[in-house]
Amino acid sequence: MSFVNVATVALNQTVGDWNGNRRRIVEAVEKAKEEGARLVVLPEMCVSGYSLGDRLLMQGTLTRSWNIVEQLSQQITGCLAIVGFPFQFQDALYNATAVVGNGRIWGIVPKENLATGDVEYESRWYASWLSTRIETYTTSSGQEIPIGGLVFQAKGIGKFAIEVCEDGWKGIRPGSRYALAGAKILCNPSASWFTIGKQKVRRNMILQTSREDICAYAYTSLLGCDSTRLIFDGASFIAAGGSMLAEGKRFVFTDNIVVTTVSVDVASLERSRLEMGSWRQQASQLHQGIYGQTPPLVRIDGQFASIPKVQAGSASVYWRQDSSLSIDPSLGHLEFLWKAELNAYHLPHLELELALSMALREYLQKAGVRKVALALSGGRDSTMCAILLARMLVYTHPTLTDAERQIKMHNLLVTAYMGTTNSGSTTRSAAKALADEIGALHYDGQIQDAMDTHLKVFAEMTGVQLDWNTPSHDIPLQNVQARLRGSLIWMVANIHNALLITTSNKSEVAVGYTTMDGDTSGGLAPIADVPKSLVIEWLDWARDFHQYEALNIVTSIPSTAELRPQESAQTDEDDLMPFFILDQLMYWVIQMGLEPKEVCQRMWSEIELHHEDTPVYQGYTLRLLGEQIELFMKKLCFAQWKRERFAISFRVTSFDLDPKTGFRFPPIQAPFIEELADMWEWIDAEMG
Repeated sequence: MSFVNVATVALNQTVGDWNGNRRRIVEAVEKAKEEGARLVVLPEMCVSGYSLGDRLLMQGTLTRSWNIVEQLSQQITGCLAIVGFPFQFQDALYNATAVVGNGRIWGIVPKENLATGDVEYESRWYASWLSTRIETYTTSSGQEIPIGGLVFQAKGIGKFAIEVCEDGWKGIRPGSRYALAGAKILCNPSASWFTIGKQKVRRNMILQTSREDICAYAYTSLLGCDSTRLIFDGASFIAAGGSMLAEGKRFVFTDNIVVTTVSVDVASLERSRLEMGSWRQQASQLHQGIYGQTPPLVRIDGQFASIPKVQAGSASVYWRQDSSLSIDPSLGHLEFLWKAELNAYHLPHLELELALSMALREYLQKAGVRKVALALSGGRDSTMCAILLARMLVYTHPTLTDAERQIKMHNLLVTAYMGTTNSGSTTRSAAKALADEIGALHYDGQIQDAMDTHLKVFAEMTGVQLDWNTPSHDIPLQNVQARLRGSLIWMVANIHNALLITTSNKSEVAVGYTTMDGDTSGGLAPIADVPKSLVIEWLDWARDFHQYEALNIVTSIPSTAELRPQESAQTDEDDLMPFFILDQLMYWVIQMGLEPKEVCQRMWSEIELHHEDTPVYQGYTLRLLGEQIELFMKKLCFAQWKRERFAISFRVTSFDLDPKTGFRFPPIQAPFIEELADMWEWIDAEMG
């Protein structure tokens, strides 16, 4: 045996779609077999879907999952497949994988390192498996199945082993023991959710692991959104000895199955191990028991010999690593990307667009939503949401003409501009121009009469005549406009039987710069994890890259709520602080967990260093920075009750503010009073 044909499969599964999930697994394995694969690695929890939540506590979920694993063991022939499922054993629940094929379940490997922290919460449901624990599970038919950290051996494949998702990210990995025990192929079935830039981290990790363990490393993940919030980009890799052999397509909209197949030269890996003295020493010590118990070997009946594939271009999804590419090679299947010379500047913007477009497509499709509504203000946030819906259609229906796509968009998206005397003509023009350009059904309305009536009724009821010259009336006068718009856009959504999109961005979410039951109205918040700085940058990029003419109007004006009289020249940054500063504060306080004094010290050193060459820092004083930090800290605390009520959002950055899965902040707390006092004491000392 010299070559083994290995396939990774990215699957788009849905929680609770039992027949569909099983059918896609079987179809994927058959596709992999057609490409010559004899070992097929499918994603973590691919049988049930990963994002089960408390559905894991329902016995039917566990029973149905096990039944499908048994069915797959009978349906899959001529190769071996690794499938993930929730497994109940001795009154505990495990995130497990099974090796199935040729009529049997050959072994079960539970996850050792649970993903708990950040958005992950696996320890709520699962127990972790001890690396040295070996058990036997007896099925209802009397079959005995080994459970634990196993090494499998099959004719034509040789020795292979499994570490499940998080197991491969830990410093002390189970895979290293398997490799020393003789496994030359390590398989990692994952449910690795997307964040901007994560693909590079994955790629480097897999290359390093395959180099250190002198093995072939086959890694794959889910595709799409199997539930909500988390986006799976379908990442898959096959590396060997520190070289990337194959990399699968990501962000595939037109298929639920992505198979990546390559021939692995196992003999060369074996020779490399023989040549390395330190490897021989450690392998010998493992078998002597110095590193603990040697993983048991499970021998699999059958013959799985491979016919070596032609290495270069052997499959439509085959990619050989090319260091000259500055764009992610796994995006190369998107032909439109090559219309212009690309560099690293484009990648995060493309990833953000693809991820949110996929998330929208998945949510609408799997929830059975046929129409979407949003309040199109002519500002950046609602514009980004509308553009993402347009891009979603481009990716989902790549062969349509522009005219055909406009018809689809007209049937999908309904927008409304709802102006008052405080609204400017530029935003109104921008909203209409964008709706026309992408093909949305657009309404242009004025709500000034409704606002006047609202204020008249309020005055008759309370005896209070609201006016802009009274400072305490400012917030009520602003909020009444947002809430009237919220009521009206809900009516538009209802009459069209549409899902209402809310357009709040992450920076607004952090400080509560949003009106509850106004611009927060809606059931889905696609950009709630996108900081305002990134919204601005992404729209500038999309304007140039996609050449949407209407974006020239949108990006020409500062971000503004347009809720105060026009002569006040209201802008969002005047109401808050520069977004460049606000978004840095989000990072230091929320992601890094620093106190106000530490944040002030770090940011002030940066401001002093770049005071002259960074326009946003010019005119800054230490006291002004302190005032903005205090404002941020207080608003962050006071806005938590708003975050508790926000619509479902999607995770795309390294941290998010969703209180259900991300930033679990107490709604009632003292707003960092002592911590802010420490900061001001330091500022006063610095200023003399």
